Amino acid sequence: MQRDIYTSRPVAGDYILSFTGLSWNVLRHTGNGAAMSVSTGDRDRKIALARIRTLSETDGADGWETDGHDLFRQVVRFRR
Repeated sequence: MQRDIYTSRPVAGDYILSFTGLSWNVLRHTGNGAAMSVSTGDRDRKIALARIRTLSETDGADGWETDGHDLFRQVVRFRR
């Protein structure tokens, strides 16, 4: 069984999946606690996960999901 991987600081260029209460958003971490919006308004988590997986695979970046204040859980791993 694989254990979850957590971080408090994703690497610049990684993707972040966040839930706003109504929809799922995909952000691109730009460093220094900032992020750029890539996709907004996905109502289904599965669609947002598929989107972050495709983006991460294309860019060779990792994908993270917010899991509390300043805590991120890895959902996609492509960085070697």
